[in-house]
Amino acid sequence: MNCSAVQIVPGRLFIADLPAFLQSLNHFSAKHSVKIQGFDARKIVDADHLLFSIHRARQSFSKGANEAKDIGLEVLRFSSGQRKIDKAFSMGLISGENRSFFVFFGETAECLKNAENAFKSEFRLLEPIVIPMSEKKPFLTEQFEITDAELKTAGDSRFKDLVMERVALVDVTR
Repeated sequence: MNCSAVQIVPGRLFIADLPAFLQSLNHFSAKHSVKIQGFDARKIVDADHLLFSIHRARQSFSKGANEAKDIGLEVLRFSSGQRKIDKAFSMGLISGENRSFFVFFGETAECLKNAENAFKSEFRLLEPIVIPMSEKKPFLTEQFEITDAELKTAGDSRFKDLVMERVALVDVTR
């Protein structure tokens, strides 16, 4: 599948049964000729975090250095700051209430827009709620293993930089 177009879709939804939801998501993706990867929004600094992860994942595919066979999983891997795919799943969706980002990949922007509209309807995706950094910080600190010493040295104003550094360094030390 050609994944040249990409779209980030924020939102909220309730997932009663995560495995069943993921299976439904796979069927939906096949039906609409898109790939979709979901993220826990509490562990994403902002859209730049996802855009940089998408860029890094595309680079890894173009160089043949990708760890995952799927672009969505490769983006998940980079966005998590983890080299191993199994560790990257900690960035994904959870059972229960989700504030999330979904990254759609497809052939054209029109295809993605149509898939987004159908997705919002079928999965009852609600409008996103902005999560303040003060609420995200504990999740991000744990996910990216940011130490108190790093926080003290860098300061709160550079917190995003610490996360982005982790994304940038995935695969640097192979």
